[in-house]
Amino acid sequence: MADSASVNRILDEYGELKKEAAKKRRESMDFVYSHAPRIKEIDEKMNFLGMENVKKIIKEPLKSDEINKKYKEEIKKLEEEKSAILKKKGLPEDYKEYKYKCKICSDTGRTPQGKRCACFEQKLIAANYSASNLGDKLKEENFDNFSFDYYSKEKGNYPNSPYENMQRIYQRAKNFCDNFDNEYRNMLFYGAPGLGKTFLSSCIAKELIDKCKSVIYIRASKLFMISEDNRFGRNRDQINSLYESDLLIIDDLGTETVMKNNNSYLFDVVDERLMKKKSMIINTNLDISELTKIYTSRFTSRIMESFVICKLYGEDIRFKK
Repeated sequence: MADSASVNRILDEYGELKKEAAKKRRESMDFVYSHAPRIKEIDEKMNFLGMENVKKIIKEPLKSDEINKKYKEEIKKLEEEKSAILKKKGLPEDYKEYKYKCKICSDTGRTPQGKRCACFEQKLIAANYSASNLGDKLKEENFDNFSFDYYSKEKGNYPNSPYENMQRIYQRAKNFCDNFDNEYRNMLFYGAPGLGKTFLSSCIAKELIDKCKSVIYIRASKLFMISEDNRFGRNRDQINSLYESDLLIIDDLGTETVMKNNNSYLFDVVDERLMKKKSMIINTNLDISELTKIYTSRFTSRIMESFVICKLYGEDIRFKK
């Protein structure tokens, strides 16, 4: 489900496309009429005959077959005359057609069967990419470019090797995407810096955006900055997206400057989304005990109850690259 602001913008765009198609049609008709005035006379005559035909059938319904036959014969003669004039003067025969950008939905966003058109889906995906705050980042950070080569197959002091651990977490991330519409889940990725938490979140974001889901990525520092906007009613669309987007990704939780209202605002966002069953991903370098010290046990209890917790470990990938 996309946010209403994006959908409304797309519908407005379709409205403009239809206006443009109508304008070009009018220009095309005017061009033909100016070069062949008889064509305009024929079009007006055909419209007149159509209205007269309906009146005659209403007046004498028992003669409808006879009336329609005569009407079609007259129209055929006019069509033949018109076609001959257009060919002789080298004028386009489709001058009265609306030239829509999408021939499937005629720039309405809906197919004749009432389903959302593929062109609408593409516009929605583009809008979701723009709104996500991830931009071109997803061209590189996606499941196709994910590599396990940076994770050691040596167990060392860990319960499993970093390689095996990341394979398990990777599969959880894929399952999160595959079952997004059927199973409500949230995920917490934690571990030392440089282990791929943000990269993995971007992989999930791209996968879901490509399925027309609305995704908002925001660093924790930015999240708390806009808490002031929330207090004073500014930037309502941006604030609403934090609560309404299909997926909210909060990155680098715990690295922001500690401020008085941080805890209550974070809890409000998380709690509201939990109640609405809107999925979240939180990335942090802190473990649960450290999160509790900063954000209170009330917050971390929500995390423990409602998030799939994934610990990443191993060597800093940035140094390996």
